[in-house]
Amino acid sequence: MSELAAESHIAEANLPPATWLPEQQFREATAALPLVSLDLCVVNEQQALLLGKRINEPAKGWWFTPGGCIRKHEPWQQALARIGQQEIGCRPEHLKNAELMGVYDHFYPTSAYSPELTTHYVNLPHYIALESGQLGLERDTQHTDWQWLALTEAAVSEEVHHYVRVYAQLLLARN
Repeated sequence: MSELAAESHIAEANLPPATWLPEQQFREATAALPLVSLDLCVVNEQQALLLGKRINEPAKGWWFTPGGCIRKHEPWQQALARIGQQEIGCRPEHLKNAELMGVYDHFYPTSAYSPELTTHYVNLPHYIALESGQLGLERDTQHTDWQWLALTEAAVSEEVHHYVRVYAQLLLARN
């Protein structure tokens, strides 16, 4: 479905704009439901994958692809543009050729809220070919640092989260 069609369906349904749930509701949703998320598998001209060192649970301390949750009433195309801008300073026009890599379940024994609360994401990773200069990378509330890691290394490195190693292996196989 195109972005215009998604916006049309939202308008027809007379839905409110996309918003974050209040923290307590989001905590309850995390405990009860899978969350839908997008990961940005950004590969540069040297065939290196962009990774951020995670600050928060789940996956705290791991090198991971940038990403985030889709908000209620937010079409996935808008979520992709929002996450690209917020996480890596990428302009929406650079994401127009993003390719869905598949649908994956990510299960974590912890959550951002509690070490006792598990998290389940239904994750939609997208392959995005970009030049390094098309990003505005900064340290933020999610990452202590950024690095470009060769796909061959990202596919096997023990410092890269195992879900991301799978992405790197898939990206290597497509070349």
